[in-house]
Amino acid sequence: MKIGVSLSGELLTFADEEARRRGLTRSGFLAELLRAEQIRKQASAYIDRHGWDVAEDDSAWHEYQAKRMAQEYGDDEW
Repeated sequence: MKIGVSLSGELLTFADEEARRRGLTRSGFLAELLRAEQIRKQASAYIDRHGWDVAEDDSAWHEYQAKRMAQEYGDDEW
Protein backbone atom coordinates (compact mmCIF):
# COMPACT_ATOMS: atom_id res chain seq x y z
CA MET A 1 0.00 0.00 0.00
CA LYS A 2 1.31 3.42 -0.82
CA ILE A 3 1.03 6.27 1.68
CA GLY A 4 2.30 9.82 1.80
CA VAL A 5 3.91 11.45 4.82
CA SER A 6 5.43 14.85 5.44
CA LEU A 7 8.90 14.86 6.97
CA SER A 8 11.37 17.63 7.66
CA GLY A 9 14.31 18.01 5.29
CA GLU A 10 16.61 16.89 8.09
CA LEU A 11 14.69 13.62 8.55
CA LEU A 12 14.55 13.00 4.81
CA THR A 13 18.30 13.49 4.54
CA PHE A 14 18.87 11.09 7.42
CA ALA A 15 16.45 8.52 5.95
CA ASP A 16 18.11 8.68 2.54
CA GLU A 17 21.64 8.37 3.96
CA GLU A 18 20.72 5.52 6.28
CA ALA A 19 18.77 3.71 3.57
CA ARG A 20 21.74 4.00 1.22
CA ARG A 21 24.09 2.75 3.94
CA ARG A 22 21.85 -0.30 4.50
CA GLY A 23 21.33 -0.92 0.80
CA LEU A 24 17.61 -0.13 0.99
CA THR A 25 15.23 2.29 -0.58
CA ARG A 26 13.79 5.06 1.57
CA SER A 27 10.51 3.13 1.73
CA GLY A 28 12.32 -0.07 2.64
CA PHE A 29 14.19 1.70 5.42
CA LEU A 30 10.99 3.22 6.82
CA ALA A 31 9.27 -0.18 6.66
CA GLU A 32 12.22 -1.69 8.54
CA LEU A 33 11.87 0.96 11.25
CA LEU A 34 8.15 0.26 11.58
CA ARG A 35 8.75 -3.49 11.86
CA ALA A 36 11.37 -2.88 14.56
CA GLU A 37 8.92 -0.69 16.48
CA GLN A 38 6.23 -3.36 16.17
CA ILE A 39 8.62 -5.97 17.61
CA ARG A 40 9.66 -3.59 20.40
CA LYS A 41 6.00 -3.09 21.34
CA GLN A 42 5.37 -6.84 21.36
CA ALA A 43 8.42 -7.46 23.54
CA SER A 44 7.40 -4.68 25.90
CA ALA A 45 3.88 -6.11 26.23
CA TYR A 46 5.33 -9.57 26.91
CA ILE A 47 7.66 -8.24 29.60
CA ASP A 48 4.82 -6.22 31.15
CA ARG A 49 2.74 -9.41 31.30
CA HIS A 50 5.42 -11.75 32.64
CA GLY A 51 7.93 -9.47 34.37
CA TRP A 52 11.58 -8.63 33.84
CA ASP A 53 12.79 -11.58 35.88
CA VAL A 54 11.63 -13.90 33.09
CA ALA A 55 13.64 -11.95 30.54
CA GLU A 56 16.77 -11.44 32.65
CA ASP A 57 17.08 -14.70 34.58
CA ASP A 58 17.65 -17.83 32.53
CA SER A 59 16.53 -20.22 35.27
CA ALA A 60 13.35 -18.17 35.86
CA TRP A 61 12.68 -18.33 32.12
CA HIS A 62 13.02 -22.12 32.05
CA GLU A 63 10.83 -22.45 35.14
CA TYR A 64 8.19 -20.21 33.57
CA GLN A 65 8.28 -22.23 30.34
CA ALA A 66 7.99 -25.54 32.21
CA LYS A 67 4.94 -24.28 34.16
CA ARG A 68 3.34 -22.90 31.02
CA MET A 69 3.90 -26.14 29.11
CA ALA A 70 2.52 -28.18 32.03
CA GLN A 71 -0.63 -26.03 32.07
CA GLU A 72 -1.04 -25.99 28.33
CA TYR A 73 -0.28 -29.62 27.60
CA GLY A 74 -0.76 -31.34 30.98
CA ASP A 75 -3.92 -33.17 29.97
CA ASP A 76 -2.59 -34.39 26.61
CA GLU A 77 -2.37 -38.14 26.18
CA TRP A 78 0.82 -39.42 24.54
